[in-house]
Parts: sequence; C-alpha cells; structure tokens
Amino acid sequence: MGAPTESKKALTLAEISALVRGRVVGDEALTVVDVRPVDEASSEELGFLASRRYVRYVDDSRARALLVAADLEGQVGEGRSLVVVEDAHRALYELLRTLHPDAPAPADIHPTAVLGRGVELGEDVGIGPYAVLEDGVRVGSGTRIGAHVVIGRDAVVGQDCLLHPQVVLYPRTVVGHRAILHSGARIGVDGFGWAFVDGAPRKMPHVGRAILEDDVEVGANSTVDRGSIGDTVVGRSAKLDNLVHLAHNVRLGAMSLLAALVGIAGSTRVGRGVLMGGQAGVINHLEIGDGAQIAAAGKVMRDVPAGAVVSGYPARPNREYLRKEAHLERLPKLAERVKALESLVGNRGAAAPEE
Repeated sequence: MGAPTESKKALTLAEISALVRGRVVGDEALTVVDVRPVDEASSEELGFLASRRYVRYVDDSRARALLVAADLEGQVGEGRSLVVVEDAHRALYELLRTLHPDAPAPADIHPTAVLGRGVELGEDVGIGPYAVLEDGVRVGSGTRIGAHVVIGRDAVVGQDCLLHPQVVLYPRTVVGHRAILHSGARIGVDGFGWAFVDGAPRKMPHVGRAILEDDVEVGANSTVDRGSIGDTVVGRSAKLDNLVHLAHNVRLGAMSLLAALVGIAGSTRVGRGVLMGGQAGVINHLEIGDGAQIAAAGKVMRDVPAGAVVSGYPARPNREYLRKEAHLERLPKLAERVKALESLVGNRGAAAPEE
C-alpha cells in the first residue's frame, strides 16, 4: 500500500459509465484523463457535480463532460456530454481508484532503521529511514512503516497497514489489519489522570492499552490515549479525521466517523455508526447510542439515545435547538415591541385623570 499515483490513463465515457454503473448522455467516445470539481476541471478532465450548490459553476466550466448525480441532470443545460449516476460519491470513489491506483511502496528495510531484540516481521514489510521498532514488536505481512516512525515495546501492528512518517505507537499498542495512520498520529499516549496526594496532583499510572481494530484510519496529529486500568478501543472501520482526541478508556463503535477537532473525554462509550461534526465535544462517562449524530461544534453534556440528532451547547435535540435559535433571532424585534408597549402604558398612566 502506498500513496496514489498521478493519473496518466485516458478513459472514454463509455468505459467510465461501465465502471461506475452509470449511463452516458452524449459522446461515449469522448476521453478524459482525470476528474476534478466542476469549477476547476479542464477540457481534458471530467467535471464532478454532486451538489446543487455547484450548479452555478457549470456554465463557466471548461469541462466537456460531467459526472453528474441523476437528480441534477436536468439542471446542467445542453452542449456537454454526461455520465449520469444515482450515487455520485460512490461513483467518484470507483473512478478515483481506477485513475489513481496506489503506488507500491518499497518493501525493503532501510539501513538506518533500528530494530530491537525479538522484533518479528511478516513477509514483504517495508521500513523507512530512521524508523525505530523497540523490543518485542510484531508487524504483519505487507505493512509499510514510514520514515521516523517509532513503535514501542511489545506493540503489535497487523497486516497491510500503512504508517506514514512520524507516527508514534506507545508500548503495548495494538493495531489491527489494514489500518492507515497519518503523520503525527500518537496512539497509546498516557491519559490525563491525576490523584491529589498530600495536597498536590500526582500522576495516575495508566496501565491499559490502546487498541485499533481492523480497517481503522487515524488522521494527522490525532491522539488516542491508552486506558487507565482497562483499554481504549477504536472499533472496526472507524475513521478519525485530523486533530481528533480520544481520552483514556473511550470505546468508539465500529464504522463511526469523527471529523476534525472532535474531543471525547474519558470512559465515554460511543456506539456503532455514530457521526460527529467538526469541533464536537463529549464530556466523560457518557453513553452515545448507535447511529447518533452530533452536529458540528455540538457539546454533549448528557447521554444521547440511539439514532438521535443533537446540536448546540449544551447539545439538545436538533429541532429543539433550531427552535431556540429562531426565537433568539426574534429577540431584538420583541424588545422593540416591549419598549413600545411600555411607552404606551406609561403615557396612558400619565394622562389618566386624578380621582
């Protein structure tokens, strides 16, 4: 597994249509060499149109052909060929995998790499310059370890993983198969735990592990703390964006997606398929149910039921939050009305005859 290569191969619209299970409107023999946003595509590239908000760029686009969602087909006008699909983002995924296949990373071990005692490497493992694998580390077949990666004592990394440069795995960390860890990711860091002893905070030993299950991806400069006395676990196929922090003993369910700058405090349990927008935050010891959604910048202060959509600070059901915001928008006009009524009542009181 390596970085995507630059696109070189030209594809006809007929070939693209077969690949993405779409249909062609226009010239099936027209060729393109890449796919780009509709407002950036050249005449040799396929313009991508999946959102109504980008329709306004179509008229000025240089693209001769568009990959377009079916519900937008009628809004792009005439004069261009189209590949029409029901699910534009799934089609984009298939097309990018074809146009930009992963370049095979070298499977050799660089002479500057440092391997400790008892290190076990599977077949076809690549290790980059100045990487350090401490005593007892085990690495599965096909895994690629970038430059300056540090893997701590007795850590385990599964098969076909990709650790980009400067990833750090603390001792006894466990990473499943096919994981992708981006530069600066720190897995298995001490949690933020303290006990006051004789009037001063004393560091609480953290003796648990951090465990990433299969197919997990962790973004650049994200941190997963190890457990205090249990384990911190990131479930299968969960995806963490850049600058995400999971504190000690967090349990993140399978296939959950966390956007940038999400923070989850200690011992919170997050269900399967949970979505959290950028800058969402969750306090400690909560339960977030399966399929729940936390809107961007939402701050969760209490348990969230399965399937619920919450937003705001403190986070509450989304409809309730939107009603509150709508009422706040009306406050200036309401204040003016109250002021006018007070003035009217005051004038009437001043004009009332004395008894």
